[in-house]
Amino acid sequence: MTSCFPATRTAGTGRPKEGDVKGIIFNLLEQFCCARLGEPAYDRLVDGLDGLAHDPRLMIAPGTYADEDFLLLVQAVARGLAVDDAELLREFGRFALARLAERYPDFFTPFRHPRDFFRFVGMVHHVEVSKLYQGATVPRFACQEAEDGALLLSYRSERRLCPFVEGLIAGVGRHYGTGIECRHERCMNAGATACEFRLRFPSDAPPAHEGGAAVP
Repeated sequence: MTSCFPATRTAGTGRPKEGDVKGIIFNLLEQFCCARLGEPAYDRLVDGLDGLAHDPRLMIAPGTYADEDFLLLVQAVARGLAVDDAELLREFGRFALARLAERYPDFFTPFRHPRDFFRFVGMVHHVEVSKLYQGATVPRFACQEAEDGALLLSYRSERRLCPFVEGLIAGVGRHYGTGIECRHERCMNAGATACEFRLRFPSDAPPAHEGGAAVP
């Protein structure tokens, strides 16, 4: 198993610069872990984990908690499921999107297609999410149309959790019942200033090709 986290941000090496994570993300991670591992196994995992600043089972959604606790939990759960960190984050992203759509339907119901949702995310995500989760440092998204009809979604965050974003993208497609071909063309973990995802939908022209990963 390998870690998707940059060496300077590996759990246990100190707090990253960006800030803290809201409790709702830890709550969603706990729900995901219990669904995959079972509650007793999750309790054993948390009880045996050194270095946590807070017990994730006691975190509340509006609270603000250390980034490092999130990284520790992700790495521990990945070991428990015998997958690498990146695959764990992709799966968690798909799971989290579905739960967030249930919790905050007003962010999703105005739209009928993922393209419109992503345009909305690019325009207002940082402002609206910052108001919703005061005290947390949130990632930045931007969206623009490409000349070939694709949608370009950029993601910028010192956490560099691009596999989680890939999972969220897949979750959006699943929520709207539309397949999305997602190509991760630039990556912060490879030195880019932001991650860039080229998104195509079934109605786009030209048809998806050239090795893009289709997500149902």
